[in-house]
Amino acid sequence: MLSDDVSTIGMRIRQRRLELGLTQRDLAGPGVSPSYVSLIEDDRRRPSIKALRRLAPKLGVSVVWLETGVDDPAAVLARLVLEHTGRPLPAEAIVIAETLLAY
Repeated sequence: MLSDDVSTIGMRIRQRRLELGLTQRDLAGPGVSPSYVSLIEDDRRRPSIKALRRLAPKLGVSVVWLETGVDDPAAVLARLVLEHTGRPLPAEAIVIAETLLAY
């Protein structure tokens, strides 16, 4: 689903919006106009964290992914925990948890 080959926030937003079949107007909302979405996608504006927090849920991705193109480590860890409920966690979960706590 998500690709790591898009190098800017605007490119990631456009890619994901198109994957979901949304228009810029569909993505817009309070504080994020369709023209602002266009400016972001064209890399003529860097969105505020507030704008990213409004766009991410509509796009079904994390703010971290929008900013970096990398899955949010906290979301990856949460997924691992839920997938392994009642079973030992994989070593990957321990590494992610230690990394997150090192911040």
